[in-house]
Amino acid sequence: MHPERKDQLDCLFPNMTDPARNESLAKLTRRLALFLVLVLLFEGLLIAIAPRFHSGSVIRIAKDSLLLRVGNDSSYYMAQGDLAWRQHPNAIYETAFFQRGIRFIYPPTSLLLYRAWQAARWLHVPPIVALNAILLLSLIGTMAVAGEFLLCLLPAQTTIRSTVRERRTVRILVTLLVFVFLPLINAYNLGQVQALLNFLVMASVLLWLRGSRISPAILIGLTCWLKPQMSLFLLWGLLRRQWSFAISLGIALIAGFSLSLAVFGWHNTAEYVHVLSYLSRRGDALATNQSLNGLLHRVMHVGSPVTWIYGYPPYNRTIYLATLFSSAITLILTLVVPMLRHIARSTRDFLLFAMATTMASPIAWEHHYGVFFLAFLLWMPLASRCWKTFFILLAIYLLMTDTWAPLTPLMFTRWSFLISHVYFGGVVLFLWTLFALRPGSQLASDSPSPAEPALPGHM
Repeated sequence: MHPERKDQLDCLFPNMTDPARNESLAKLTRRLALFLVLVLLFEGLLIAIAPRFHSGSVIRIAKDSLLLRVGNDSSYYMAQGDLAWRQHPNAIYETAFFQRGIRFIYPPTSLLLYRAWQAARWLHVPPIVALNAILLLSLIGTMAVAGEFLLCLLPAQTTIRSTVRERRTVRILVTLLVFVFLPLINAYNLGQVQALLNFLVMASVLLWLRGSRISPAILIGLTCWLKPQMSLFLLWGLLRRQWSFAISLGIALIAGFSLSLAVFGWHNTAEYVHVLSYLSRRGDALATNQSLNGLLHRVMHVGSPVTWIYGYPPYNRTIYLATLFSSAITLILTLVVPMLRHIARSTRDFLLFAMATTMASPIAWEHHYGVFFLAFLLWMPLASRCWKTFFILLAIYLLMTDTWAPLTPLMFTRWSFLISHVYFGGVVLFLWTLFALRPGSQLASDSPSPAEPALPGHM
């Protein structure tokens, strides 16, 4: 193993005793297996409590995904956006979003991805098959990234002493946990391009852990072409003085913006800003909106939590200001606290900001929380040695890993806030990771100097 790599891994858990360092993967494997078994038992309990709601359980979603039964969520809305583009080239959003009420809320550049998989017709491949192949490869890539991420977190001596079989077992267990983690598996099952975005963001975190700076910036930049809020990473990079990352991300953002102007024109690009402003003021009351905005809409009975046929809820000043304040506090905490706790520029810092961009959004569907899976893995090495951490982690995981269908009857009662269990789990995991003394200290490669990592521009 390369000396720099060994130093990085050793610095992740600096206070671990030598016997713990030399421990094999066996203990971690046993805890992972127990974690998976307890999750499955919990899923079985939910089904037993409310069998008529079984169709919404993560077990059913995982089964359908294994059978390649995938929805057309993203392809439908992109098709409507593409139709508006062909009918009214200079009024995509006025036509699709504002006049027809179609929830096409992707940026204009998303239509280039739509046209790309539509081009599969030239190869006599149905476009929906091409899209499903992209999403399946993204899910497989997500599983591979997650398994590698966990192995990279372990002390050097642990990975050196482990066998190929032990490492393979860890990867298999992580893969199975992905299958029962609602945000990741549901993105694929719905046919959501979020499955691709989950892969790109999680891969960027892994690359950051490995010391890369330009590669994560490129991947984050690509996600911005479909999810503009990730452009906040440019601010993070500048404040962290990670110039290679910030410059690379800036170039990717400029390229995406220029492409949007060249293909779709200034009016469509500017009109998309109007769409974002509309969404930020209205939010959404649907039960799948796992954000503070969605929680407040449901608690205050503003808008419908079960259907979108009535459009977006009306503007509510209290909800809007509360959402704005919450988003600002979340982002400020994520930018300031790691600096005060001397973990700025670390992998944990990078991951926390990815989590914050999700929670700060007024509309955060369940499948937007995919990157939170890496936060669970970040804690897993400590959970393999500490039962308290193990059960805290399990409790948070259970909050986020199912639709909790038995709570559905509470939708229109004063207990409707319980429907926001994914959001609550995300908040607890975020704050725990932000303020806890563990799961580890700053990586050696993250801050060898106040301004730039040791290997600037290294990919």
